[in-house]
Amino acid sequence: MNKSIVYKNIYLYRFILNVLYSGGYKHRFSEITKLLGKSSNVIELCFGDIYIAKYCKENNINWVGYDLNKSFVDHALKLGFNAQKEDVMNLQSIPQCEVLIMQGSLYHFHDKIDSLFNLVSSCTNRFIISEPIKNLSSQSGLLGRIARVSANAGNGDEKFRFTEPSFINMLEKYKLIFSFSYQVVYKKRDIVVEINFTK
Repeated sequence: MNKSIVYKNIYLYRFILNVLYSGGYKHRFSEITKLLGKSSNVIELCFGDIYIAKYCKENNINWVGYDLNKSFVDHALKLGFNAQKEDVMNLQSIPQCEVLIMQGSLYHFHDKIDSLFNLVSSCTNRFIISEPIKNLSSQSGLLGRIARVSANAGNGDEKFRFTEPSFINMLEKYKLIFSFSYQVVYKKRDIVVEINFTK
């Protein structure tokens, strides 16, 4: 299925996200990198852009990224980053890592949370999630229209989005099943949480 044009070009993707985030697109990444500390290796699922990869390179942190989008993967590879074209839900396993990151993509897996957490918990103790909790696509006007047109990553229009209550309810449901604690470290248009699995 044809994906939105936004997902076909990294520079257009950045432009649209900057519009949607009122110029604060890069700030989404800084809230995550603050949490990396002295980590030595990081895996990023559905990485999209390479800002976290750049931060890791500058701070001698080994970074590996997985994404289904060929244009994003090709862009990362061209810049020398260890990116792999993979459908996350087709992965049988993920290499062990200190920190695993998923940024702005959890809503794609809202009906596969069990499988995702099972995969993640087998490879790391720390899982950082950043997820939009204010759904721009439900708004009227230009921003809402742009958000709706930009929503198709290749699997058709995706109407599901997390709100703050539904996101927290999801965490509360799965923290008992997968034995983790979590901390909300940032909350505005996106929510950033750090999950710690107890093994």
